[in-house]
Amino acid sequence: MFGRSHPFQAKDAGMQRLAPTSVRTLLVSDVHLGSKHSRADEFLAFLREFHPESLYLVGDFIDGWKINTGWHWSSVCDEIIAHLIGLARRGTKIHYVAGNHDAFLRNPAFRAGCLATLPRFEVGNEFVLQTLTGWKFLITHGDLFDRVESIAPWLSKGTTAFYDTCLSMNRWCYRTWQPSEGNPYGLCSVLKDRVKRWIRFVSDFESRILHHAKQRECDGVICGHIHTPDIVSSDSMWYCNTGDWVENCTGLVERHDGRLHLVRRYDEDLFLRLPTQEETLRRCFDASKTPSTDATELVSVNGEDSSCGYAA
Repeated sequence: MFGRSHPFQAKDAGMQRLAPTSVRTLLVSDVHLGSKHSRADEFLAFLREFHPESLYLVGDFIDGWKINTGWHWSSVCDEIIAHLIGLARRGTKIHYVAGNHDAFLRNPAFRAGCLATLPRFEVGNEFVLQTLTGWKFLITHGDLFDRVESIAPWLSKGTTAFYDTCLSMNRWCYRTWQPSEGNPYGLCSVLKDRVKRWIRFVSDFESRILHHAKQRECDGVICGHIHTPDIVSSDSMWYCNTGDWVENCTGLVERHDGRLHLVRRYDEDLFLRLPTQEETLRRCFDASKTPSTDATELVSVNGEDSSCGYAA
């Protein structure tokens, strides 16, 4: 089990690894490989903990914005790609959702040329995941529902250099004054959360993305983009954000018992237990109403009730 008491960390090459845990689905986003601030070592250690039947890379897996401005591709990045190819060859189906930092994958010609030789890779703007218990989640990165990103993409790109400077300063301060088990980008995580809250308010992010999911006849959405990991409910739908691998180091796991597990290195893990669709429909006497999520249970790793509504 992961959580604050058992953070995933890069292991020495000489250490023996435990057998990976078999899971139904693994979802990660915003790894930003190619950026010097990507937590590639921790991400590789996290990947090695699981053997998923399906793996979803929910956008910004590769940071294409850095190709001409500070590209940083380490040997660990090569190990991550090799590990993904190994997973695919062992039967894992890999879905790659394009995001704003890897929007080049939305070009069909590019996909045909670069991904043709990769086994069991599928690329798209969105996918629909049906969970073991029968619930449907729309999986998309989220940038297409961000008004700021859509109307003024120059603003996002223009602030990248400033934010990279903040990340570098935060890391320097951490190495100088903070304990080793802390988050080296903790201050920037708080800063970015405040900025993203403003963007979410201006762009009506959650409402727009959930409305689209409802049009696709889904029960919820799983996305990334805003670097804010969480599982929250609104009316009869669920909003799940997988977080990122810069500030937060988080991922979403669907286990074989049907639970959704949000793994968070610097906070308590969250578990979402959804009843089967059949159980929910039996509780719903009025067939014209959308099944309620009242029977669901969202708990933190320590068993206490967790968030169940959008933060202000």
